[in-house]
Amino acid sequence: MSRKDDAKIPKLFSGSIDELKKPGKRAEKGKDLKREKMQKTLYITLDTNRKLIELYAEEGRRQSRIIEDAVNLYYYLRMALGERKFGELVEAVRREDPEFLREYLRKLKV
Repeated sequence: MSRKDDAKIPKLFSGSIDELKKPGKRAEKGKDLKREKMQKTLYITLDTNRKLIELYAEEGRRQSRIIEDAVNLYYYLRMALGERKFGELVEAVRREDPEFLREYLRKLKV
């Protein structure tokens, strides 16, 4: 085999299992891991994208912050309401009628 062929063969990890389990150098620097940027891939409808752009324009905030707020809202509502009531709430939201949703929330009385 020539040197050219050696360059194409990937090197195997020669360390121990403990080395693999250690956090990377970035985490060791004491950064706030909760605030570290994460890669996100969202598959959303064009309508949802339009709503996100509208919210971004109104709020003047970063889109990632809006997504985080939405996920937190979804998560804690689901925890607080339980599966059945949360499902009903989601169905009310899917109607995309703000007046209907206001009435539904008044009647909900959790």
